[in-house]
Amino acid sequence: MTKFFYALVFFTLFSVGAEAQNFLDLADYSFSSKESYVKAEPQVLEAATYLYTTPIASDNLNRLIASQFILKWMEGTEYTFNVDSKMTDLTEGSTDLFGMYLAGMAKVVLENKETPLADAVIHEQVTQMLVDYCKDPAHHAKPNKKLKKLMK
Repeated sequence: MTKFFYALVFFTLFSVGAEAQNFLDLADYSFSSKESYVKAEPQVLEAATYLYTTPIASDNLNRLIASQFILKWMEGTEYTFNVDSKMTDLTEGSTDLFGMYLAGMAKVVLENKETPLADAVIHEQVTQMLVDYCKDPAHHAKPNKKLKKLMK
């Protein structure tokens, strides 16, 4: 019985510690040089992946920090990101969807570093990512009319 109890306690503590990623350290990350942007690429990719695998919640500090970190990185990296009417039409005033779109752009660009993609290709891939994300009711995303149409 005591072995079972200790095993139960061990697995409970381990699962609580491994439950979620912690992005609190990224809040203080300083982009001070070109190299710091390159060095941060794995964390940017991890943060974007995190955003696309966790539900939208206003009280989730990790999501907020991950989004802010990606935005700061996008502002100074050597990659260029085109924010156009297709993007704003797709996100239609939703700050949650807009943040997800930006994270998706960073994710697509970083996953295809060897082959630079045209803006239209990036938009298509991010649109599909948003559609897939919104299709999962566990993500608590509120798709607009355009996304709902694409979800069908």
